[in-house]
Amino acid sequence: MTEEQAKELLQKYLDQQASPQEQKKVEEWYTTLHTKNGIVPPYRKARIGAQMFAQLQVVMGNEPKTGRILKFLPFISVAAATFFMLTIGITIWKLNTKVSSENQLTIITGSKQQKRITLPDGSVVLLGPSAKLCYPKVFASNSRQLELKEGEAFFDISHQEKRPFTVRTSVGLNIKVLGTSFKVKSYEDSKQLEVAVVTGKVAVSNQKGNLGTLVKDESLTYDKNAGRAAIRKIKAPAFIEFAFDGTSLDQVIAKLGYVYSIKILLSDKSLGKLKTTASFSSKQSPEEILDIICSLHHLRFNASKNHKTFNIYR
Repeated sequence: MTEEQAKELLQKYLDQQASPQEQKKVEEWYTTLHTKNGIVPPYRKARIGAQMFAQLQVVMGNEPKTGRILKFLPFISVAAATFFMLTIGITIWKLNTKVSSENQLTIITGSKQQKRITLPDGSVVLLGPSAKLCYPKVFASNSRQLELKEGEAFFDISHQEKRPFTVRTSVGLNIKVLGTSFKVKSYEDSKQLEVAVVTGKVAVSNQKGNLGTLVKDESLTYDKNAGRAAIRKIKAPAFIEFAFDGTSLDQVIAKLGYVYSIKILLSDKSLGKLKTTASFSSKQSPEEILDIICSLHHLRFNASKNHKTFNIYR
C-alpha cells in the first residue's frame, strides 16, 4: 500500500465512510503502533483516524488543518521517529492483516451511528453507536449464534423452535432464546453488562452455569469484576410492534406464546390453518389480542386461573 492510499483510507475512516473491513485494517494498524494487547478501547475509536491522519500528513510534508484535527485531539506531538514507526507500521499491517472468513460478517458502527440489520433467519438487530457485531452469512441447521463484541444492541428474534438463538458476549456471557425481543448492553470500559427483556423469555449463563432466566419487563445486571448477577424489574418497560400478514394461526399462537411467555392451545388442529392479517403491540394484553384474532375467525377462547394457558375453540 502506498502512502497516498493509506492517506485516502484514513480520511475515509475519519469521515466514518470506511467499510467494516477498512475500519478493521485501520484499527489493527493503530493497535500495532500504540497498544500492547491489540485492543482498542471504545472511547479512543473516534480519535484513531484523526491521530493517524495527522501523523501521516506530517510524514508527507503536509501540515494538518488544525480546525479539523484539533476537534479530536488538543495537540499531537510527532517525534522524528514518526516516519520510521509509520513505515514499519505499514509493513506490519500489510503482512499481518487477516482476511475475514467468507462465512463471517462484521458490522461496526461509528460513535454517533445506528444501524438496522436483518439477519439470515429474518431476525432484526438494532445496533447502537460504537458497537461491533459478528454473525455468519448462513446460520447452522440446528442453531443460530452470533457475537456482540462491543456496544448496545436490541434483538427482535424470529421464532424457530428447532434452532435456538444465542448471543455471545466478550465477557463470556451467553444469552439463549427461542423467539423474543431483548436488549444487550456490553461496553468494554463499563464494569457491568446488562440484559433487558421486552417480550418472551431468555436464559443468561456463563462458564459456571445459569445466572438467571428473565421474562418480560425484567433485566439482569452482571458485575464483571465480582462475577455476580442481579435480576430486577424494568421501571420503564419498552414495547415492540409485531404484524401478521396472511400468517397461519399455528404461527400466530407460537409467536404470541413466546412474546408473552404463555401457552395457547387449539381445540381442533384444523384451526391452525386459518390465515391472520393484523398488527399488534406488546402494550396490549394477550387477552386483548386473542379477542381480536378470535373475532376475525368467529372463534372463542378461555383462560386458566393464572392467565398463563389459553384455549381457542369454535
